[in-house]
Amino acid sequence: MDDTLQSYSLKTVWTPWDEADVLKMNHEFRAELAKIINCEGLLIDLSMDQHAEVRLAVAQNGQTPFQTLKRLSEEDLCITVKDTAKDTLSNLSIMPNHSP
Repeated sequence: MDDTLQSYSLKTVWTPWDEADVLKMNHEFRAELAKIINCEGLLIDLSMDQHAEVRLAVAQNGQTPFQTLKRLSEEDLCITVKDTAKDTLSNLSIMPNHSP
């Protein structure tokens, strides 16, 4: 992971400029970050990315908002994204600290 990705992966407070920088990255970097970030707004934006690889990463992230995971599990055009979002939702429903 390069320095830029490393710094974004550790962020807990996101500015609109941070989010804009991530959205301008190439899709491989967006996908890598989408697996590990905690910024709900950015995860929502990335869940609508044109690249299935990025949406799949969002679907794998347990920090993705419930409604976003639900939408991905029901409406995404890629079956892998759908199934992954369903699995993530299923795993989250087992965890006591997650509420829909």
